[in-house]
Amino acid sequence: MQPSAGIERHAGSPTQETADGFIAAIVFLGFAQATVGQFVAHGVPLFLRDAGQPSHIIGLVYIASIPYILKVLWAPLIDRYGLSRIGHFRSWVIGGQIGAFVLLLVLATGDPAETPYQLIATVMLLMIAMATQEASVSGLMVKKLAPQDRARGSAYRAAGSALAGAIVGAGALYLLADFGWAVVATTLAMGVGLSVFIVMLLPFDRGDPPPAIPPTFISQFTLFKDRRARRLLVVKIFVGMGVALTYGLKSIVLIDAGYSVANAALISLVLGGAVAFASVLVVRPFVERFGAYSVLAVVGFGVAIFCSAFALLFTSKLSMANAAVFVLVANALTFAAYPASRALLMGYCGKERAATDFAAFGSAEGVFLLAVAGIGATLADQLGFSNLLAVAAVGSTLGALLAWRSRQADEAL
Repeated sequence: MQPSAGIERHAGSPTQETADGFIAAIVFLGFAQATVGQFVAHGVPLFLRDAGQPSHIIGLVYIASIPYILKVLWAPLIDRYGLSRIGHFRSWVIGGQIGAFVLLLVLATGDPAETPYQLIATVMLLMIAMATQEASVSGLMVKKLAPQDRARGSAYRAAGSALAGAIVGAGALYLLADFGWAVVATTLAMGVGLSVFIVMLLPFDRGDPPPAIPPTFISQFTLFKDRRARRLLVVKIFVGMGVALTYGLKSIVLIDAGYSVANAALISLVLGGAVAFASVLVVRPFVERFGAYSVLAVVGFGVAIFCSAFALLFTSKLSMANAAVFVLVANALTFAAYPASRALLMGYCGKERAATDFAAFGSAEGVFLLAVAGIGATLADQLGFSNLLAVAAVGSTLGALLAWRSRQADEAL
């Protein structure tokens, strides 16, 4: 591992698996998965708030996403079993996409004003399908991406997710929000159904045998025997405190500032997706040049400054301009951390337990960050935005300092 890069490298040309065609497939998989994820994270809270639901109901949406971070419970099944004819990991991706299609149709039968708990229960099931897809795609990347392509693959996957946010915001929410919840959810279901056929045609992951030494459920947290993985987890949790909190507050801030669901979607998903797309592409070469931990440190300090500034701005009445800037900067910072942390993480995962190791890290990280987002949204009406952001600024500062100290420690092990 070269100190200048902060991620593992080796000489030689990219393998067939890490050619541009495979990277393009990763972008589409990131896009297909994030279409549903972006709708749950942004669209569902917007409709609920617009229907007059209190902040504790909005917070339940994030709590209902807990299955997404518990994917480590079934990730060993993803590594152990798969249909080689279709593709070991591809078969799980397709299964998750079919499940998402059905559940979106179920969501369309609900009403944000009358049946919020039904919607939230369906979201919980939807997150199981999405978690299965996420673990499968992550396992595929760990197994196939050469070390020199990890930052690029991670950045482009995140870019696909950002693009999905922009399209969901423009096509499903901004243009269709006035037609109501059922039309939006049904339209998304049709798009997800179409993506199933595209995934089946993508030229990747066919004929791969199962791992020679399949992972067991007992070995789910083998990853954390590696000191590097434990240190990365601590850094990512603290750096992400401010990002997670702002993520949970976005929908509440936009609606309370006076935006309609359609206009809030335009800012949060369309403009936010464009900012996020640019963020990952700009950050990726800095990860390769200066190292992943250096980038995480800069992001952590950026989050702390951001939270501190808006803690002061939100002491007075929310303005529409401040709310828009809040969401856009939060999107940029959220996606900026992704290429750095995932490039490091892929180097710590074992090839025979690729999905399991990646899911273990995501679960451990996600439990904390999702709790921050959910609790923050739940308590926003009681504690106020400013107080919550001030606490988050302290946590992100600690994360940035830990990341700065970790720059050389990773290479020293």
